[in-house]
Order: sequence, then C-alpha cells, then structure tokens
Amino acid sequence: MATIEHRDLRSALEFAVLIAAESQKRRASLAFPKELKPFLSKSRLATSSLGRIRRAIEADPDFRSTISTVADADPDLIDEVGRLWLAGRDGWEGRAAQVIAERDDQEQTADLRRDLKRSEKRRVAAEQAAARVQVDVMQRDETIAEQAAQLDELRADLTKAAEALDEVRSELIDTRNEARHARDREAAAVERAEIMAQQPPPVPSATEPDPDESSSAEALIRAERQLAAVLDASREFAERVELLVATRPERADTRSPRRPTLPVPGGLIATSAAAAQHLVTQHAPVLVDGYNVAKLAWPDRSLEQQRDMLVSRCENLARRHDATVTVVFDGDSVPGAHAKKRRSIRVVYSPAGTTADDVIRSEVDHLPADTAVIVVTNDREIVDDVKAVGANVIPSNAFLAIL
Repeated sequence: MATIEHRDLRSALEFAVLIAAESQKRRASLAFPKELKPFLSKSRLATSSLGRIRRAIEADPDFRSTISTVADADPDLIDEVGRLWLAGRDGWEGRAAQVIAERDDQEQTADLRRDLKRSEKRRVAAEQAAARVQVDVMQRDETIAEQAAQLDELRADLTKAAEALDEVRSELIDTRNEARHARDREAAAVERAEIMAQQPPPVPSATEPDPDESSSAEALIRAERQLAAVLDASREFAERVELLVATRPERADTRSPRRPTLPVPGGLIATSAAAAQHLVTQHAPVLVDGYNVAKLAWPDRSLEQQRDMLVSRCENLARRHDATVTVVFDGDSVPGAHAKKRRSIRVVYSPAGTTADDVIRSEVDHLPADTAVIVVTNDREIVDDVKAVGANVIPSNAFLAIL
C-alpha cells in the first residue's frame, strides 16, 4: 500500500481548517475536532502541523464526511488527492499515488521546458554579447590603426623638423665662420696699416725728386684707401651678420591654437561607450551631427521620425547629466523642422547652401579658445577638422549606446 505524505494533502487539510474556522465564527452547528482550534486563526498551516491535523480529521469520520461532501460539490476547492483522502474509499491511496506521480511528471516536464527556455535565452544573450565584443574589437582595431597612422605622421613631421633644425644650425655655423674670417681680415688690414704708419716718411730731395720715393708715397696712399675700404666693408658685413644671428626667427608653428582636450580615464578606449559616458558628464558643450547619428540608429524610419527620436533622447541625456547639447541637422526648409520648440537642448538646421558639417565647424570655431568641446559624429572629414583644433570626438555608435 502506498503511503501518502502529509504535504500531499495540504489543500484538503487547509480547507478543513477553513470550514471549521467559518463554522466557529458563524456559531453553526457543525461539530469539528477540538484539536483544530489552535489552527483556526492561521492563514497558512506550517508543514510540521499537517500530520497532527490529519490525524484529528481521520479520527472524526463525521467531520471528514462533511468536508468530503462539500469538496465534491465543487472540484476546484480541493485537488484530486485531497478529495480521494476525504472520501476514504478502498484503494484511495493507490489512486492518489498515481495522481501524485502524474503530477510530478507534469511538473518535471514543465521544469525541463523552463530550463530549456532559460538555456535558449542564455545562448541568445551570449551570442549578442559576443557580437558586441566583436564590434568593440573591430572599433578598437580601427582606433589603433588610426592612432598608428597619426603617430607615423607625427614621426614624419618630427623628422622633417629635425632636418630643418640641422639645416638652420649648419647655416648659422657657416655665418659665424664668415664673420670670424671677416674679423681676421680686418685685424690683418689694421696691422698692416699700423706698420706702414710707423715707417718714416720719405725725405724730399732738394734737387730732383726720386722716382722710387714718389712711387712709395703713391703706394702708401693707395694702401690707406684700400685699408679704409676694407674696414668699412668689414664693419658693414659684421653688422649684417650680427643682425642676422640675433634676429633669425625660430620655426614658426602655423597651426591654429588648440583648445583644451578633455582627458579620458586610463583603461578606457577613447571610442567606447564608457568613454562617451565619461565625456558627457564633464559639462562641455556637445555638438551632435544629427542625421549621422539618427540614420545609424533608425535607418528604417522617416526623416521626421528620426529627428524626433534623436531629439527626444538627447533631451533625456541633457537632463540626466546637466549637459549642454546642440543637435545640427541639414536644411532649415525641411517640413516640420521648426514645429516643436525644445527647451533643454538646441536644435539647429543648416541654412540654404550650407551643410550641417559647416555649421558644426562654425560652432566649434566660435566657442572660446579655452573651452573644451565635444563633437558626436562618424564623418571622417569633421573628425579630422575638429580634432585638429583640440575638440573631443565621440563616435555616433558610442553616443547611441548611452542615450
């Protein structure tokens, strides 16, 4: 004979206690076992008390029969195992054991289905996570390649600068050598003039002039004139050399002044969503390339829907982080472009004959040079232009991840 555990009869036991409690409240004539009185106020029976209640009901056949009659009138009140126990017919335990086994099988099947469904969800989540990781890796590789190209350009510029510096140094050395040689020639000429000045002048003859003496006098005059010319030329050349050395300009930096760039915490990839989240909390102006972001996020929507969805999310972002956001779209003549007024962000449309790219560049140029600025776009030309003047750039896909 199968043994039915107390917990399998919980629905019948709780129903019997409920009937007893209602009978006591209404002072009905239904007699019930006195052992049930401690449990009449319980909303749910403890598992440890089920055996005691079962034995009390089984010891009172009249009460048990009454409960069975009420349960048979409405099968939804008690499960089948409980009804079999209350009826107490021969072989009820075997039938109850069969019902319990079938119920356990159904529950096990349901559990298996839930487990299978949960496993499938985990598999899908894992595939999505792997896809996101792959995208992040590709973006990281692209960023590394871009940074490597920029590093190569900087190295090439550094090499050119070093070559130009060497050339300037060589020219300076040559100029200094020429100045030294000029000073040497000047000193030699001065020394010859002093020697010639110390020689006694020729004594004129009382009779005829000596041709040799006349030639010496003319030679001395010519030497003095040549010496004066050499001195003048040497002084002029020395002054020019000194002026050239003193005023030679350094290599001029023709680049535009760079505005301060916001730093990204160590360990974060500059193009990642985490870096974008950090940058938008720094209270720097954020310029969003509207259609570049919207068409990436909602390519199947109309332009008006794309604009509305992007502006709505940018408003939420501005409120969350107290950020100053400007969204720039192409074309101020677009239908519905000025239909809605936004308070928490600016929405700008490029005028006729001007693109949103030009508006973004102009917005960056008109900000104070000491103000950091953030530009959101995947447009390569805009990225290169605004980075050249120190702006931070957030890729459109990273910006969408934090909206």
